[in-house]
Amino acid sequence: MTSTNTGTLTPDELDAYRRLDAATIFFARAELEGFISEDYTGPEIRCLFPELGAVVGYAATSEWTTIDPASPDLDFLDYYEWLTTLPKDRIPVMMDVDPRAGRAAALGSMQARTLMRLGCAGILSSVAVQKPGLVQAAGMPVWSTGIAPAHGSYHLVRYGAPVEVGRVTWRTGDLVFADATGAIRIPAELAREVLAKAQASGAAGSSYFDVIDAPDFTIATLRAWVAAHESIYPPVDRAAAERWWAANGARLAPRGSGVRE
Repeated sequence: MTSTNTGTLTPDELDAYRRLDAATIFFARAELEGFISEDYTGPEIRCLFPELGAVVGYAATSEWTTIDPASPDLDFLDYYEWLTTLPKDRIPVMMDVDPRAGRAAALGSMQARTLMRLGCAGILSSVAVQKPGLVQAAGMPVWSTGIAPAHGSYHLVRYGAPVEVGRVTWRTGDLVFADATGAIRIPAELAREVLAKAQASGAAGSSYFDVIDAPDFTIATLRAWVAAHESIYPPVDRAAAERWWAANGARLAPRGSGVRE
């Protein structure tokens, strides 16, 4: 799907996103584009401070080493200046590119508090967090792979290039939504359409739970609802299923041992 609606969201539109959740946004994207499977973070990304709530903003990508003294080291003040040129609200998306990625921290209260002053709404990072209590006390929401007690000679290697964090490829300018469950990428050019679809799905029509909670619930009524939501629940492709079994069956119980395959 393509769109010519590329302007940044208004403060009211960003507020409307904050009232949603990642699952609703996921299904809204699915209805617009077909089922997506690559644009939400995996379980390795954790919301460290769920009490700080959901955030939405525009990705600002960067790459860091945490313990490699031989790596390039850019001027972090230039990086901070670059951040101020990007649309608000900003969400730094930080990738650990150290040869020993995941070994040490490179994000603490000093950087978190500075980023807040620069208009950043939250941080999404495969770089570990140091002194999480101070980061939490500063009020900075963080989604990260974890926590470490200390850092090495951490360096800023690059900013502005595509990065992979949480098994998602992020580009500067992507819209990031993150809540207690993780983060989801929204192409900036689809942001308004996704918001409208998410709001409409909550306001009109019966939901899955309306169907299964109804007094007259049957599998037939559920089957009819699923058929009406094909963009979210696509029909089974039998040929594709056979290809999957051919590629993966050897590691499972023999074919024919299930009730239905």
